[in-house]
Amino acid sequence: MATQKEMYELLGRALADAEFRNSLIADPARATAEAGYQLSEEQLTGLKEADLAAVSEGLGERLAKYLY
Repeated sequence: MATQKEMYELLGRALADAEFRNSLIADPARATAEAGYQLSEEQLTGLKEADLAAVSEGLGERLAKYLY
């Protein structure tokens, strides 16, 4: 089971890295295992139910607005 910190790292990577995010959307179990994370079934279910594509949509624009 991944710690809370590891889950934050995983989600941060998913938001910042489109290739990883797409792998995570396609096959969460495989993507997380290949990235070295050991998730519980509950955590995997949460990832499967999360709409990572929608969350990341427009993220670059929103970050740019606050950072620049």
